[in-house]
Amino acid sequence: MNATPLVSIVVPVFNDADVISSALDSCVRQTLTAIEIIVVDDASTDDTAAIVERHIARDPRIRLIRHEQNASAYQARHTGILAARTDHLLFLDGDDELAETTAEAALAKATATGADLVQFGVDVVHLDGRTGGLFESRLQPKHSTLTGSGVLRNLFPLERPAQGQLWRYLFRTRLLVDAYALMPADLVLPRVNDLPIMFLAAALARRFESIPDRLYRYHFGRGGSGQKVRDLSTASFYAGAIRSIDSIEPAVRQIASTSAESGLVLTSYASVRRAIIGYTTRYLAEHTRSDLQGAVFADLYMRASASDIVQSTALHGPEAIDTLAAHGDAIDLAPRPVHSIVLATNHLRTGGISGVVISQARVLQAAGFRVTVVAREPGSDLSSLPAGVGFAEVSTDTLATALAQWAEVCAHHEVDLVIDHQWQYSTSWQAFALAARAEGVATIGWSHNFAGRSLLLGLDRLESAPRYFPLLSHLVVLSPLDVAFWKLRGMPRVSYLPNPPSSNLLAAGIVAAPRRASTGRRVELVWWGRLQERTKRVSELIDVAEHLDRMGVDFRLRIIGPDWRDMTAVRLNGLVEERGLGDRVQAVGPLRGAALLAAVDSSDLFVNTSIIEGYPLTIPEAQSRGLPVAMYDLPWLAVTRENGGVATTKWGDAEALARQVAEIVADPSRYARMSDASLVAAGRELSHNFPLWYHELVTGTLPSELSPEPTLADVRQILELSIMLAEQHAATRAPSRRTNVRSGGEDAETSKRGALARRISRKTTPAARAVLARAPWLRPAAERVRRAITSA
Repeated sequence: MNATPLVSIVVPVFNDADVISSALDSCVRQTLTAIEIIVVDDASTDDTAAIVERHIARDPRIRLIRHEQNASAYQARHTGILAARTDHLLFLDGDDELAETTAEAALAKATATGADLVQFGVDVVHLDGRTGGLFESRLQPKHSTLTGSGVLRNLFPLERPAQGQLWRYLFRTRLLVDAYALMPADLVLPRVNDLPIMFLAAALARRFESIPDRLYRYHFGRGGSGQKVRDLSTASFYAGAIRSIDSIEPAVRQIASTSAESGLVLTSYASVRRAIIGYTTRYLAEHTRSDLQGAVFADLYMRASASDIVQSTALHGPEAIDTLAAHGDAIDLAPRPVHSIVLATNHLRTGGISGVVISQARVLQAAGFRVTVVAREPGSDLSSLPAGVGFAEVSTDTLATALAQWAEVCAHHEVDLVIDHQWQYSTSWQAFALAARAEGVATIGWSHNFAGRSLLLGLDRLESAPRYFPLLSHLVVLSPLDVAFWKLRGMPRVSYLPNPPSSNLLAAGIVAAPRRASTGRRVELVWWGRLQERTKRVSELIDVAEHLDRMGVDFRLRIIGPDWRDMTAVRLNGLVEERGLGDRVQAVGPLRGAALLAAVDSSDLFVNTSIIEGYPLTIPEAQSRGLPVAMYDLPWLAVTRENGGVATTKWGDAEALARQVAEIVADPSRYARMSDASLVAAGRELSHNFPLWYHELVTGTLPSELSPEPTLADVRQILELSIMLAEQHAATRAPSRRTNVRSGGEDAETSKRGALARRISRKTTPAARAVLARAPWLRPAAERVRRAITSA
């Protein structure tokens, strides 16, 4: 036997009695016999040391060093390195094995090339004996030769998962001694105790080589990783990974100070740190009991900044962002001054939410706030953006990129508050609210539609929204009924405010006198907005027109507005021609400014077929020009309350709406009364003190009358509206004539609707349950809701 060893094999162990024999057997079988095997027992409490002693009796190449106290594998490896007598060193965990040629093949490569570290392939052995898999493929060498800064750059590529397993390499022993010398002598790292030294070694190394041979057998699942988190001490153990990577920062800075590639060293370290934080958060989110998550994340936020945790998780564990968001907390508005406000939206275009955002930007700016509009999608039209209002756009490539840019916007504009206009429509609003919270920025959610919109459209937004309400400092809705709805859904910080006047309304003003009925001439009807079929039901305007034609009313209807995803002017005009109404109805496309005002002023009545709106700006715009309004009844709308200029009919009843139009234009006195009432209503909308309201909102001092408590009447109306919304949704999903043979003849579409209806039923139940317990007489209405929905 060669008395002078050429390779040291360091085996750190702790309570490995069940597996240490196979690990040592793999060492003594090495084809290179000139080795030393240094077993460092980190204060085991089982028979590990006794088993090692028996192996020593059979093979003197094995040495045992015992720690009196447990100091972690990090210190056990250090002990082994300091005891090594060779120029090259391998690591073997006590529950793994080496291939017989590991030492010989790796040393040959190192000797031939002068490499500081040599990587080799790995077999990952699962508990059932299988090998292979994605993890195994990630462990294989990807580079043959690396030199200089290329070692660090390629072993720890930027913004990639960090692979720091020491047992994948043969090292020049001096490299490891130098790496450990940069660290505190008494450092203990229970979690992620190999990656810190691996990173420092890669930063110090000058040459890397690899061989493809599978020379290490890693037994997946034998150790402590991959376990469920059932208590805070276990969570603290896993979160200790962040302390491990933080522990090497002084050493990294020392290396960078003498490196020609100092920027690379620091950037690579920051990247690895993000990878560790992101992996840790994702692991805790996936493996922690739900009732422990709040406490676990509170502990996590003590280990790294909220910004680092959120941004790192978005990059390396985006699936965990929602779990983090569910355990967020809102910033209290009251004690903090607000100077800079971001209005967040998808994009700026014509009308709708964009119109509200532009109007709100104007009011906030006039009130003395610095305002920036941030779009989360490309394609904004900035022509209507008020002068002096900033604009920014965040990327849609990945959530990580978007949240990183979002944080940059918050920092660059010194943002104090975000008003999110997309929370009710977006599936990722909570991620942006979480990222803003991490930067110390409060978020207010701003609603643009009645809460029941999700029921009508068959969406799941009602189900998930309350989970993230703790992130919202306040929620603004458009009606008292919405306040009741969201309070019953668990959001206490909610108030209702009208939308500010649109630019069209402010520019045009209110006409001086009411209109007169169109006697002896054709009646001019008008509609304007986005050509949106799903909620505005613009094609039903054709139904109204057809009924008016049958009634003998002499009229023309102009439909004004830009194309939308589900309807275009060309398609709408095609439907008009199919119905033989080409001389009565025309979709004229978008009009703006003076052209739109001229079209409105030449009209007699505004017709609206929307079935789900929150605060349609077109109603006060029409009323400001003295136009009466005929529309489907949207009973939650605050703008139509005590508004004598508006006549309503039942949802979806085009014939009744046509009859209402015909009666208004045929009765000059009624027309005059409605025109006069329209002007009064428009004046009321223009008289609101929006600067005061917004100041009270951002300072948390809105009056309590804007946040009324739910009443039994509110609950009754919410239940009735839920029925109608569910029925409307079901009506848009007509059953197919084909049956699903595999399901016993049940129509496939009907089955799909049934599943949706069951989800809707679950959504409506929590909002009612809070009151039904003290109002048993409402239970028949609740049962009617359930039957109506589940039979849809």
